[in-house]
Amino acid sequence: MTQQGSIQDDREAQTTIADVRFEHYRDALGVGEARPRLSWIVATTTTGWRQTGYEIEAYGVDELLREQTGRVESDQSVLVSWPFAPLSSGERLMVRVRVWGNDGQPSAWSMPSFVEAGLLHASDWTAHFVTPNWEEGTSRSQPAPLLRRTFEVRAGVTKARLYTTALGVYEAHINGITVGDSVLDPGWTDYHYRLRYQIFDVTNLLYEGRNTLGAMLADGWYCKSQH
Repeated sequence: MTQQGSIQDDREAQTTIADVRFEHYRDALGVGEARPRLSWIVATTTTGWRQTGYEIEAYGVDELLREQTGRVESDQSVLVSWPFAPLSSGERLMVRVRVWGNDGQPSAWSMPSFVEAGLLHASDWTAHFVTPNWEEGTSRSQPAPLLRRTFEVRAGVTKARLYTTALGVYEAHINGITVGDSVLDPGWTDYHYRLRYQIFDVTNLLYEGRNTLGAMLADGWYCKSQH
């Protein structure tokens, strides 16, 4: 049952939650676990303070309370087991935490932290690899191909994600703007068994009507792994 919740914090409390992470990630966009473990850091001005309990709440993107633990008697704050139903692929929740100490007082609620699941199952991938229109060879270096296509975006889109991977390395662009700030994506892996992939929030790069997605490709480690 969905409940109406109130997202407030008590800024007068002497004990606060300074940092909430999921599987050690502060920016948990595309986490690869259906049950991501939580960690948090407590900041307090109380001498001799120690944690004796915690409470976790999860809200949907509509800011309605979905699930809550109630008070859990525990001194654990690192890699605490996910207490709710498993996340589905692409599901996004807003989570906040508060704790109790040996002084019997609750902390302020943490600032809301977001966690969003990636594509958790192979069947979630529906895209196919695209290649340049020449025969690929792994025995010699070739020019970096530039791939490009246009697509239409309807009005009212509030969330857009780009899921990308490549055999080799790539740099993606939307409407002429480089997506992300990393280089040599998707990173080295054992290409015989798996491919790493990235997830980008590209909501602000799109606009209503025609848009253009481009990619620059290079051989990277994949070419050398085929020798």
